[in-house]
Amino acid sequence: MYFRILKKDLKRKKTMNIILLLFVILATMFAASSVNNITTVLNGLDYYFEKADLSEHFIITLADNGDEIEDFLSGVQNVKDFRREDQLFFNDTALTKNGKKLADIGSTALLLPSDNGKLNYFDKDNEILKEVPEGYAYFTGSLVKNANLEYGEKFQLNLGDTEITLKYAGLAKDAFMGSEMFNSPRLIVNNADYDTLIADEKVRENNRSSIFYVNGYNTKTLESDLSDIQNVTFSKGISIVRTSYIMYIIVAGLLLIVGVCLILVSFVVLRFTISFTVNEEFCEIGVMKALGLKNSSVRGLYLVKYFGISIIGAFIGLLLSIPFGNALISSVSDYMVLGNDHTVLISIACSIFVVLIIMLFCWRCTRRIKKLSPIDAVRSGQTGERFKKKGLMHLGKSKLGATGFLAFNDIFSSPKQFCVMTVIFTVCMLLIMSLANTANTLSSGKLLPLMCTQESDAYITDTDILAKVMTGEKAYKEVCEDIEKKLADNGIPGKVSSEALFTPSLEANGKKASPIFMYNKNTKASNYTYSDGYAPKYANEIALTTQVAEKLDVGIGDKVKITFNGKTDDYIVSALFQSMVQMGETGRFHESFELPDELITQVLGFQIDFDDSPDQKTVESRIEKMKDIFGTKYIDDTDGFVMTVIGKNVKDTINGVKLMVIIITAIIIILISVLMERSFISKEKPEIALMKAMGFKSRSVVAQHTLRFAIVAAVASVISIALCSPVTKLCINPIFGIMGAINGVDYNIRPVEVCVIYPAIIIAVAVAGAYFTALYMRSIKASDTADI
Repeated sequence: MYFRILKKDLKRKKTMNIILLLFVILATMFAASSVNNITTVLNGLDYYFEKADLSEHFIITLADNGDEIEDFLSGVQNVKDFRREDQLFFNDTALTKNGKKLADIGSTALLLPSDNGKLNYFDKDNEILKEVPEGYAYFTGSLVKNANLEYGEKFQLNLGDTEITLKYAGLAKDAFMGSEMFNSPRLIVNNADYDTLIADEKVRENNRSSIFYVNGYNTKTLESDLSDIQNVTFSKGISIVRTSYIMYIIVAGLLLIVGVCLILVSFVVLRFTISFTVNEEFCEIGVMKALGLKNSSVRGLYLVKYFGISIIGAFIGLLLSIPFGNALISSVSDYMVLGNDHTVLISIACSIFVVLIIMLFCWRCTRRIKKLSPIDAVRSGQTGERFKKKGLMHLGKSKLGATGFLAFNDIFSSPKQFCVMTVIFTVCMLLIMSLANTANTLSSGKLLPLMCTQESDAYITDTDILAKVMTGEKAYKEVCEDIEKKLADNGIPGKVSSEALFTPSLEANGKKASPIFMYNKNTKASNYTYSDGYAPKYANEIALTTQVAEKLDVGIGDKVKITFNGKTDDYIVSALFQSMVQMGETGRFHESFELPDELITQVLGFQIDFDDSPDQKTVESRIEKMKDIFGTKYIDDTDGFVMTVIGKNVKDTINGVKLMVIIITAIIIILISVLMERSFISKEKPEIALMKAMGFKSRSVVAQHTLRFAIVAAVASVISIALCSPVTKLCINPIFGIMGAINGVDYNIRPVEVCVIYPAIIIAVAVAGAYFTALYMRSIKASDTADI
């Protein structure tokens, strides 16, 4: 009898049970996949770095000074050992296919002969890359996606006066420079192909590069001990490399947040469903008690029912979590060697956790069964008196029509059940809004101050032009003059300047650091933004980011010794600021500081300020004209420049997560709308029949029920809009803090997108789910009033 009752109950509540099963499946799938992914990525970095044999410190030079650096490292007592990789560097114009550029990289790429490799590089199957066939090349990092080549396809590499044809061998995983955020891809080739290129005298003069992998006895002081090294492009510890993979961790973290939200939504829906079932089935419960069933037996019936649903849902969710998690993390595993030996155990643990939480809710929600007696079956669950008003509204005073009044009155009469939906809709909407604000900010000019750059009309970030300064082919001043001449010849004269990047050595309190300093001779230090103190006013004053100040244990007013170009002087720290350049390790001199042109080898980009101060529309048309003049697409306005510096892939990753969350949110809201409306119809069947008996048509009742969901979704939208900014700052500021903006950022909130489009989507989805479910009321007839 017990199982026969259970079987009939499952059949009778088929729609609600199926939707509840779907929520359990989704909750388990997201919990298991998200926890597995975050564990895999966090532990995967250590696993990957260990497999690749990464060092504790890295030095990159894009000049032929490898021997000098080697001599320097040999004389540092704290250096335990170091490895040297000699290679060639080039820009994306050197790679072509059928006479056209192969890929837009937007940064410098490197060519590494396989026998020179001092790290372990891996192929797509995570096997160590031991050799490369002659005439073939492996791609690493962003070049894999941008080139879009098939195995064996040919392409050309042109350096100096030499051109060689290579075939694509597949992707290779580079632990040091392989992340999209680092955006410095490598070609790994056979030594014979490398020797062909290095035999070219121009290549030897202009394209030599070396990378040093350094280990020390004292890791904590190693970076400080190596800060005196001069004329290098990059000299940082492994923490910077670890940070370059932060986007993969962020994606996994966002998925975990979505999973947690979905679990909470599932639990809330579950609690509502169980409570509703117990409240609705007073007759059945009363009859079972009248027949002699004890409280424990009746309660056990519901516990067994929901235990069965949770077990089936958790099992299906467990099976789906593995391929789903692999699909989510595929963008990460393409660039990393991931290792997680406990995937199955973590998935099983998450599934068991979901089942236990569901059963705890069941146990708590079924306590009311003790209070129900056989007499409740006779009284239809009512005592006959309410002792309080049912709602706050009065029909006589209302100016709303019958449909509007009934919809609002229902909400005010049952605030708890409609508050549940409001909270769920609000949480889902805030997730979407926060991700949208993040993606929009990453391509917004509002981040320009964090790039330590002044606003200009246009920016040139073409690697071919930047490489002329980097390789010494032309002096910085010559390149600026060439750009100005081209602009003047084409009738759009303007001034050209740049934020030059160079690395002096800083020392204070026995500690050393080598931050990137920014220099633009055409701007004033007072034009930049500072978080504390005042802009450098004199030649002996500097501004530092908080990260650098903490490394040196200095504050405003303290002295710092700076060594640059063989000269050491004392400087006073006059201001602190925040920056996203080199993860926040940045500084700035007073404008009177003189940086010789021959020492400028790195610039953030060339800034163009037109002489006639044109309006925005004119600037946009001139940018398009400049792309034709210079033969490059890497000319942008302020928004485009910010996105280029940060990395377009970062924004694309966030947008991908946002799109996924929108789809999942739509599914959740449809399921909730169907579940809740089906529950309301079942509970209010006598009232619906009575309304039809009084003359209400089906479309009026459907409109009333649909309007309730529209009102709830609209209220949730208003709450979400109000909480949008603080929630975004709470959730996303820590991410920007990792990138260097420790004091937060000024978010680019687009009112139409955030306040109109996303709320409209949520309202439309909720209304659609409720409307199509409410059509079931057509089957309820006036004669069903007999059930009252």
